[in-house]
Amino acid sequence: MDNKNLLNIAFEDLFKLTVGLIVDDLKVHRHVYHWSLRGSDSFVLNLKLYRKIFVLAGFKERDISEELEDWYFEQTKRVEEIAADEQALQDLAVEILDGLLKARKELYKGKAPSGSE
Repeated sequence: MDNKNLLNIAFEDLFKLTVGLIVDDLKVHRHVYHWSLRGSDSFVLNLKLYRKIFVLAGFKERDISEELEDWYFEQTKRVEEIAADEQALQDLAVEILDGLLKARKELYKGKAPSGSE
C-alpha cells in the first residue's frame, strides 16, 4: 500500500470511535438478550460489530480467533447487569477495549510489523 493513501486519524479519535462502537454493540447485546427472553428471533440484530471492533483494536482479520470472540462475548454479557446508565456503558466499553489491546499486544509480541497487509 502506498503511504500517501493511508488514512490519518488521531489516536484519541480512534480510541473514541472504538469505544463508541463497543458501546453501540453493548446496546445491541442488551436488546438481543431481552428479545431472547421474550422468545423473539434476534437474528436481524446480528450485525457482527465485534469484527469491526477487533480490526479497529489492531487485529488482522486472519488472527481473529474463536477464543478471542468467546472472550468478547463473555464481556458483553456484563451489560445485562448495567441499568440504562451511559457512563457505566462507557466504562465497560473502555474495560473491553483495554482487554482487547492487551490480547493484541500478547498475540503480536515478538512479531515484526508488516506493512503489506
